[in-house]
Amino acid sequence: MKILLWTRSDCFKAKGGDMVQIENTFVELKKLGIDVVISDKNNVNLDEFDIVHLFQLDWTPETYLHAKRAKAMGKKIIISPIHHSVDEVKKFDNEYVFGLRRISKLLFVDQFQRDTFKNIYRSILDRNKALPTLYSVLIGLKEMNKRVLAWADVVLVQTKLEAQELKNTYNIDFKWEVIPNGVTSFYTEKSKLKNLFDFEDYIICVGRIEPRKNNLNIIAAVKQIRKELNKDIKLVFVGKKSNKHREYTALFDIEVAKNDWIHFKDYLSYSSMPAVYKFAKVCVSASWFETTGLTLLEALFMGTNAVSSSPRAEEILGEFSSYCKPESVESIASAIKTEYFRTRPKLPSSFKEEYTWENTAKKTSLIYKALLND
Repeated sequence: MKILLWTRSDCFKAKGGDMVQIENTFVELKKLGIDVVISDKNNVNLDEFDIVHLFQLDWTPETYLHAKRAKAMGKKIIISPIHHSVDEVKKFDNEYVFGLRRISKLLFVDQFQRDTFKNIYRSILDRNKALPTLYSVLIGLKEMNKRVLAWADVVLVQTKLEAQELKNTYNIDFKWEVIPNGVTSFYTEKSKLKNLFDFEDYIICVGRIEPRKNNLNIIAAVKQIRKELNKDIKLVFVGKKSNKHREYTALFDIEVAKNDWIHFKDYLSYSSMPAVYKFAKVCVSASWFETTGLTLLEALFMGTNAVSSSPRAEEILGEFSSYCKPESVESIASAIKTEYFRTRPKLPSSFKEEYTWENTAKKTSLIYKALLND
């Protein structure tokens, strides 16, 4: 069998969690001897492929045209939607907007129309998005996503809650399987790691610097904790600044410049991240909307405590994390403080075996085989 892993046209330019998921799944599928190809091109020749595995649904209009063409050619279709709660995205747009989102908030009440408006702007800068965005204007982004789910032979979700939210949002039933993301094997090799900083037991936040990731509220929360405890707790950010949110990143730069306890690294190699996690005490993901939070899994594997704002993450992380509300600095501070004074996590072997990219690929390959044998 030959598999196409097909993703959005800007996946490898605007890198995100979907890119990490695709690349790691690809590597592990290759190890299993499966003939698999990754593409972010809109005009892929589908003749040679038995299964088309699509990634990303939500606000990505390309996925509809990919699925439409695969369906017309009689290909088996799998989608990993990497779905975010529409209610959470809308709350974010209503309460914490910067830049272009201010305009879309005023013009539209419906979240799918807001997302289409943003895609129109993006398609001006990226011609690969122009035709898919035109379809979303004519058909409606919500209807397009609903059709993709209907065409899919199997929908691969990361949690049961994700499947339920998809059904509720699009008022449709579909066949689904839970296949969570994983962690690379070197995240368990701790003994020889060296600290990249001259301090330890810091708070770490990994991800882009942008409004959705809530970096400024995390800074405010740690600032509050430092004052309350009278303790020099360091805060480390690892991630690129978003080019789309200049107003927000400028505010972030001001905070970094005036507070020497905030440390920012715009890039660290993936291989260096285990050490970065190991010497931190708490990893925080206080995003306004998120899937399951891959960085928190990585942190837990390195013995770092976790704070999350995602209900989907709670289904996986359970008691190994504290939870917060992204809109509340008090809530974020309380969760961080709880984890800062908590003993480091001791993950059971079953947890470590379940959440690996190797296991993700094995489960995915079984679905491929079952689909072709059906």
